[in-house]
Amino acid sequence: MSKKSFNNLIFILFLVIIFFVSGIIFSLSLGLFSLENVFLKVNYMIYSNFLNQVILTLVSALLIAMAIYLIWRKGQYDREDLTVSQKTSFGEVKISLNSVKQLILKVLKEIREIKEVRPEINLQKTGEIKIDLHTCVKQDVNIPELSERVQRKLKDYLLETSGIELKEIKIHIDKIFYEDK
Repeated sequence: MSKKSFNNLIFILFLVIIFFVSGIIFSLSLGLFSLENVFLKVNYMIYSNFLNQVILTLVSALLIAMAIYLIWRKGQYDREDLTVSQKTSFGEVKISLNSVKQLILKVLKEIREIKEVRPEINLQKTGEIKIDLHTCVKQDVNIPELSERVQRKLKDYLLETSGIELKEIKIHIDKIFYEDK
């Protein structure tokens, strides 16, 4: 199952639950059944069997987990919608942070000494961009020299292709890749 399908499934399931609860509240407001009868039946159903209590606990834990997941995904969607604005003489150009990330990955793919990279882009309130690169480099690499080359190449490439001037590029060497010879 793809990530998008999973997110849609969670969202639809949560909407069905909200629709069901809303229907019960609406029925109670119209007086289709009394709240006292509902509480008596639910109370009997829950406490008549230990298994019912366990199931209710699991269902409530699942609902809480779904709510937390949906809140987290909402934060992810907001982050994906962030853009960098560039003013030109003809108007405004907006470049998504995801596009900037792809440009960064393109540049870093060309550098042989880097095995893996995970860029984090931070858009400041002032409009400045700061980048944190979490990398895995090959063994026996001159790290200060590599870092300077990466920073220079990345800064020049982004300025040339998108007009984005980077405020800061931090490089984190998370791993050293050792090749078997």
